Amino acid sequence: MKKTKKKPSSARSASSKKPAAAFQYFGLRSDPFTTLALQKHNLDYFIGRQALADRLSSAIFSRGNVGVAGEPGVGKSSLMQFLQNQVPSSYYKISIGVPLDDAHYFLSELLREILVEVPKVPGLNLKEISRRVETESLSKNNLQAIIKSIIGRSKKPFLVFVDDLEKIKGDRIQHLTRSERTLQLLEELKSLLELPRLSFIISLQEEFYSKVSQVVKDGADPTVLGLFKNIVLVERFSNEEMRGLLEVRLGKSGFKGAVGDFLEPECLTLALALSAGNPRRFLYLLSEGMYQGFSRRGKRVEFQDLFEAVNEHLKLDLVCKKLLYFLAKSGRAVASNSDLQAFMGLDMISIARRLEVLSKNRLAEMVEVADGAKVYSLPGSGRPPAANVPSPAVKVATSESGERTYHLSPGAES
Repeated sequence: MKKTKKKPSSARSASSKKPAAAFQYFGLRSDPFTTLALQKHNLDYFIGRQALADRLSSAIFSRGNVGVAGEPGVGKSSLMQFLQNQVPSSYYKISIGVPLDDAHYFLSELLREILVEVPKVPGLNLKEISRRVETESLSKNNLQAIIKSIIGRSKKPFLVFVDDLEKIKGDRIQHLTRSERTLQLLEELKSLLELPRLSFIISLQEEFYSKVSQVVKDGADPTVLGLFKNIVLVERFSNEEMRGLLEVRLGKSGFKGAVGDFLEPECLTLALALSAGNPRRFLYLLSEGMYQGFSRRGKRVEFQDLFEAVNEHLKLDLVCKKLLYFLAKSGRAVASNSDLQAFMGLDMISIARRLEVLSKNRLAEMVEVADGAKVYSLPGSGRPPAANVPSPAVKVATSESGERTYHLSPGAES
C-alpha cells in the first residue's frame, strides 16, 4: 500500500496563517475597531474619561442619582460599564437596559434584575415574588411596592445603572420631544428615585441635558432637577484624544509598529474629520477602511480604502476622490488656485462644482470667503470644535485636566 507523504511543517504553518478576518490579515490578534460598548474583558480600551469617571464615582457613592448625557456613540455606555466595574461588594449592583418610555416595563425589568442579584431578604419570600412576576400581571403600583420592600429590608444599598434610556422616542401625537418623554418617565418613577438606599446612574439624551440647562438658565425649578445630584455631559473627543484611542486600540490588539505603518496619514485625517469627535463613528469608519484594505490586499489601510467605504452609497466619481485627497493632504481648497487646477487637471468652474458636490454630501464644508473665492476644508477642520455646553449661567466645575461638570441640582457646588 502506497503511503501518502505528509506535508512539510512549513507548508502546514503557511496554510494555517490564512487570515479569517480583516484584522488578522494586518497581523492583529483581535479586532481593534469594535464599536460595541466596552465590557469587563476589554475595559483596558477605556481612555480619555478617567477624570470624569472619578468625579462620577464620588457622586454615586455619596448616595445621589447621576445623569450621564451625550450624543449617541460618544461613550456613555462604556463610561457606565467602567463605573460598574468600580462598585465594591458593599453595594448591590443592578444593570438594566430600558429603551422604552414605559414605567411598567422599567419597573418589571428592575425587579427581575434585583431578584437575580439579591439572594435573600429577611421577612420576604423571593421565590414567591419571582413566581408572581412571571405568572401574574402585576400593576405598576404593586411593582413599586415590592421593590421598595426589598430595598428597605436589604442589608446593602443598591446602585442601579440604566442604559439605553436615551433611545426613547418622541410622541408625535402629543407633540412631545424625546427629552419631554424622558422627563415624563422620570416623573412617574419619582418615588423610587427619592429612596435613600437606592441610587440611579442613568444615560440621557444630549437634548435632555440642553433642555434642563435652559430651564436652569431661565430661573425655573423643575421637579426633576431635585432627583439628580449631578447631570454631566460626556463631550466629544478632541483629535488628540482620538489619536490616543487609536494607538491604544492598535497596541492592545498586538500591532507593534507606528500608527503610520497601519494607517496612511491622509486616511486618518479623513476619518477624524468625518467622525467629528464621536468615538463610535471613528471606530466604525476605521473598521470599514480596514476591511477595504483587506479586500484590496494592501500593506496598510490607505485613503482610497476609507473613501471606497464612504462612497459605497454616495457613488461619487474619481475626480471627487482626488479632490477629497487633496483636502486631506493640504487642509484647504480654493477652485481658483492654480496649483489645485494643475493637480486636478480641471478648470476653476469644474473644481468649484466638485467642491459643491462634496459639501452637499457632508464630505467638505465652506469655511470662509477670501477675495471673493470660497475656501473649503474637511468637515470641522476650518473652525474650532463646537463646545457642547450650556449657557455660562449654568454652574460649571472645571478640573485640573480641563474637563467640565455642570451641576444642575439646586444648591450644587460651583
